[in-house]
Amino acid sequence: MKRTDKNRELDVAFSLAFNLMPALGTFRVLRVLDLKSCYLSQGCDLKHLGNVFHLRYLGIGSTYRAQLPDDVGNLRYLQTLDVVGSLFLSSPSTVVQLRHLMCLRIDQSTRVPNGIGSLTSLEELSTLYIFDDSMNISEELCHLTELRVLGIFLFPAENVTLGKYLVTSLCKLQKVQSLTIWATGDWVNSLLQDLFSLRISVRELHHDDLEILGKLPALRYLYLMVDHENLKIPRRFIICTSSFPCLVRCMVLGFLGAVVFQQGAMIRLDSLAFTFHAWELREITSSDGRLNLGLENLLSL
Repeated sequence: MKRTDKNRELDVAFSLAFNLMPALGTFRVLRVLDLKSCYLSQGCDLKHLGNVFHLRYLGIGSTYRAQLPDDVGNLRYLQTLDVVGSLFLSSPSTVVQLRHLMCLRIDQSTRVPNGIGSLTSLEELSTLYIFDDSMNISEELCHLTELRVLGIFLFPAENVTLGKYLVTSLCKLQKVQSLTIWATGDWVNSLLQDLFSLRISVRELHHDDLEILGKLPALRYLYLMVDHENLKIPRRFIICTSSFPCLVRCMVLGFLGAVVFQQGAMIRLDSLAFTFHAWELREITSSDGRLNLGLENLLSL
C-alpha cells in the first residue's frame, strides 16, 4: 500500500506482501521499517538495508530468516533498533557506529560487540548479556550516562571481578529509572537516586543488601526473588523504620523465613505480595490469630 501527499511518502508492507516489495535500497526516504513476525522467504533478505539512510526505526523481532547485515552501521540517523525474538547469537560489530541510537532491544542471549560505550545517546538497553568474557562491556557501560531503562542478564554471576566492574558502572548511571537484573549475586548502589522500578532475582540476600535497597529514595516498584527456599536459609528479615519511603508496590518471593515490617517502614505501600510456609504459622501467629508480621504498620496498604 502506498500513499503520497505533498510533503511525504508513506510505504506500508503487510507480512504476506513483503516478498513482493522491491529492494530496500530503493526506499531512500523511508523513516520506519517494522517487519516484526514477518516471514522472509528464500532469496528475500535485508540486503542494501544500509542504503536506507534516513531510517529512524527498525524492527525485525521474531522475523523468520532475518539476518542483520553489517551495513546496518550506515544508518546514522537510526534511533530505535528492535530485534527481540530473532534469536541472534551476536549483533554486527558495526552496531556501535549508530551514534544517534536511543533504544536498543535485543534478546538476553545476544552478545553485543566491544565498543558499546560509544552509543552515548542510548536511553533504553535491554537485555544486555554479560558473561565471563564481557569485562570490557561491563566497563564501557558506565559511558551510557543517558540510560533510563536497563536490563541485564549476568551469567555466570559467580565471577566476582566481573560483578565489581558491573556495580561500578551502575553507580555512574544516575539517570536510570527502571533496572532489571537476572543474576545470582550482584547488587546495586544507593547512588541510583532516580531509580523507580527494580526487578531483580538473586541467589542469597543479606540484611545489608536490603538496607541498600531501602535507601533508594525514588523506588516505587520492587520485585525481589531470592533462592532461600532451595538453599534452606531460614533467615528472618526486618523492614526497618524509614525504609522504602516511596515504594507503592512490592513483591518478595523465595524467602524461607518471615518478613516483618516495623512501624514507619514502606509508608506509601498500597500493594504487597509475599509468601511464607504453612509450618511457620505457629511461630508468626499471636494468641488471637493475627499474623505477627507488622502488617498493621503498613498504613497505606
